[in-house]
Amino acid sequence: MMMWPTLSLFVSTAVFPCLAQASSGGDYDFVIAGGGIAGLVLADRLSENPNHSVLLLEAGPDPTGDPLVSTPALSGQLWPSKYSWNFTVVPQTRLSGATPALHQGRVFGGGSGINFMAYCRGAKSVFDEWAEVSGIEDLAWDNIVQDFRNSANLYVPDPLPYEQPINTTVFSEDGPVFVSYDRPDRLSQLEPDFWNAWLNDPYQPAKTADLTDGTGIGLVKGGPHAVRNSNGTRSYAWTAYGYRAASKPNVKILHGSRVVKINFDTSDPASPRAVGVDYVAADDDTSPITTVTGNEVIVSAGAINSPRLLLLSGIGPQAHLSAVGVPLVKDSPEVGSNLRDHHMLATIFSVPPSIVTASSLSNSTVLSALEAEYHATAGGPLSEPGPQSSTFLTERVPDAVLRALDPGANMSYYLSLPADRPHLAYQYAGTSFLAEYAGAEYNAATAFVALVQPEASGTVRLSSASYRDAPLIDSRYFGSDADYAVARYGLGRLLGVTRSARVGVRELFPGPNRTEAQVFRDIAQTFHHPVGTVALGRALDSGFRVKGVGGLRVVDSSAFPAITTCHTHASVYALAEVAARVIGGEDKRRARGRKEGGL
Repeated sequence: MMMWPTLSLFVSTAVFPCLAQASSGGDYDFVIAGGGIAGLVLADRLSENPNHSVLLLEAGPDPTGDPLVSTPALSGQLWPSKYSWNFTVVPQTRLSGATPALHQGRVFGGGSGINFMAYCRGAKSVFDEWAEVSGIEDLAWDNIVQDFRNSANLYVPDPLPYEQPINTTVFSEDGPVFVSYDRPDRLSQLEPDFWNAWLNDPYQPAKTADLTDGTGIGLVKGGPHAVRNSNGTRSYAWTAYGYRAASKPNVKILHGSRVVKINFDTSDPASPRAVGVDYVAADDDTSPITTVTGNEVIVSAGAINSPRLLLLSGIGPQAHLSAVGVPLVKDSPEVGSNLRDHHMLATIFSVPPSIVTASSLSNSTVLSALEAEYHATAGGPLSEPGPQSSTFLTERVPDAVLRALDPGANMSYYLSLPADRPHLAYQYAGTSFLAEYAGAEYNAATAFVALVQPEASGTVRLSSASYRDAPLIDSRYFGSDADYAVARYGLGRLLGVTRSARVGVRELFPGPNRTEAQVFRDIAQTFHHPVGTVALGRALDSGFRVKGVGGLRVVDSSAFPAITTCHTHASVYALAEVAARVIGGEDKRRARGRKEGGL
């Protein structure tokens, strides 16, 4: 787990309209369960039609004005916190029974409110697969790139103080999400050692690339990050879409309001229809249930909580629901399956005292100076996520190496992936991923490597019929023989680079004495990028509807048919923009049909 100091900062932010926890009654056109990226995009876009009434219910709090959320350098304090669902996965076979944490956003903005703001889109072939699997042509790269463009604007330092290809045509000038390449005063102090180590690697030298324009493989410097350049604050879904939605008279947004059940009309058992939801005050176990009705229910609760809510409501595999005592509404075997994530291994090392890390910020003198710089210039280490990496690399393992990695592993999956998709991603952060090395005496940094196209998939299941009980999440870390072999290779490659990079003073983990099994058990973690658990083409049809159920759609990272090749949050914005257009288009067609039928 990432370890961070507790800091006290004040960053002024404007207060925008927001409804506190409250009871609500009446009918809505759309009831949205979840106020993360997708839910807020949908609330904003669907409410552009003044005839649409929208209710959005979010279990987490409103973070407006909290510097813990708005200040990039404090992002590590959000895992765990009141702003996160603090899940753990079930014991993992490949990790000798370890149970890594899997924190997810529980706040307006969802994951975009607690993540490390890395902005990436990755290989275009992933989106082409989305389109093919789902039957939604707008998800193909050549089409969805317009949704990426419309959702985000871009800041590039002029002149650019480092080597980095940047394709500005895949951003707009007025997209609501602010994306910035690092200014010189925001670049990680761990540069340029890692950058040069990858560029000059004698085994497989990296090539620079822009991973926001459909390119899947390459080396990036300077982020980019979802940081607003003008004030150095986090740019996320609540400020980008939520403020706008909350200001509209036809939108009601409630925080502290947890949806616990979807209600159905089952008068025709073969064709159940969602008619509304039950919700409770999120942090009050004695809270009475409030029921609201809607013409449509849209679940946007994330890759863990979306399938969890469907299962609690009777939508899922019949045998599982029967086993936990949930009455079946619709047998939907794919709900809760197909879970994929970006799982990582890491090495931890100490760095010179002159480099600012999370632990060095515990020094009050250092912190005061950085606070002054931040307030004066909106720059410096406090405007850098984490402090996070300014270098990010994705690479493909050569075919010959894949075939030789493990004679017992079937590498056909990795060999068959489209050529623009990497197998591994490398990054680093100015903090220790293990608590024992988080002290100021270590001044530790972590470099890590993740599988970005894992073969094995996991599941989300219920532990009981009660919404109060945590779900059973089986992430299946390195779950196939091929996954395990590629992960071993990636860790070896990472250690080769970090041990040659000049920046490291001494290696703290893994060191020379741990066995491979101990390394996997002690350090394996996640990028917190779970996807695919209510996937398009599997559980959902081309209208984002749960197959065989009327009035019920799912739009969020759980709908991804395939995992992206880098950080996922930018792709949720684009997916939600497409979904809003699909849903809005259906509404227009229905209205036109009613009009024509009356002529």
